[in-house]
Amino acid sequence: MRHTYMNTRPPTKTRTSFVLTTVIGLFALACAVMTTTPAEATYAGQNGRIAFRRFLDLDQTTGAVFTTRPDGTREFQVTHPAPGFVDRNPDVSPDGRRIVFQREGPTMEDVFVVNSDGTYLRQLTDTAFPDGNCLPGSGECNGSPAWSNDGGRIVFSRAFGPVVDDLVETDALFVMRADGTHVRQLTQLHPPATGAMGEDDEPQLSPDGTHLLFQRHNVRTAEPNGAVALWILDLRTGRQHRITPYRLQAGDTPDWSPDGKKILFHDNLDTPDGNANLYTIRPDGSHLRQLTFADDGLTRYLGSSFSPDGKWITAGKRPSTGGPDLNTADVVIMRANGTGERLVTRTELYDSYPDWGPGTFGHLH
Repeated sequence: MRHTYMNTRPPTKTRTSFVLTTVIGLFALACAVMTTTPAEATYAGQNGRIAFRRFLDLDQTTGAVFTTRPDGTREFQVTHPAPGFVDRNPDVSPDGRRIVFQREGPTMEDVFVVNSDGTYLRQLTDTAFPDGNCLPGSGECNGSPAWSNDGGRIVFSRAFGPVVDDLVETDALFVMRADGTHVRQLTQLHPPATGAMGEDDEPQLSPDGTHLLFQRHNVRTAEPNGAVALWILDLRTGRQHRITPYRLQAGDTPDWSPDGKKILFHDNLDTPDGNANLYTIRPDGSHLRQLTFADDGLTRYLGSSFSPDGKWITAGKRPSTGGPDLNTADVVIMRANGTGERLVTRTELYDSYPDWGPGTFGHLH
């Protein structure tokens, strides 16, 4: 992979004390992010605006976060990155007032947060690549941020450590306070000397704050080699389990339904050509259901999100209807069962990574 930074592995502990400390720490995190009504997500309620990433040029060298109504009206550009920087993976806070996102560029790959009206941009992590990129000897890489259900914490991915045979030593999930302080590692806590067996990305906390959903790529000697699937970490016990079969190649900004009963994702993540469709599955890996049925060899449904009321889904979809290039995408919405698809954006640019915010979404309604 492309990530690296200096190894800051903690001192060696005995196996018993390490496991005990890990479980206690994860349980404390679960307690911290739980709400008093664990059956419902903070996001549940009235549907608001949709945040998404748009490339601002056809070469896809610069990208910004936008928001729009679900009917495609009153579009608003939230971030204004410098040329050569791409803002991606927007995630709307539970109160709709802030958007956390990932900024990539020649000198950084970091987590930022901004008010939904575009004011008060803050950088929460700091890579400061000495070599100007996220490659061996350069620095850590941070991305794929998502809010906790109380808006007080942010989970994100971080890659760090030396690179051997084109693989970074550790690619794990972390949590921090919403101001960027008190960073704690959640996964890949004790990789073998050769490095972690999985690269973890795209974290999402469950509505009740007790489980962490994420995407894992198998690396090194993990079998099947190179496969990708969705996993869930129980923050109360530290136990992890895989929920999707490897044959699906599931991932790309998976999302919990507001009631926590379903998980949304698309298949064929590592297959750049051919179709990719949307699915749902229960957190225990049962009741796998296909929602879209593109079979033309071209259409791909991309990163997706449930609506706050749980009745709708938004997703990126390529190729777009607004441009002749196959490498363009639009944002679409559909019912939660995959029917009634409608276009939200119609441009020649690449619109993707949508996240559906609540009805209290900032200053724009």
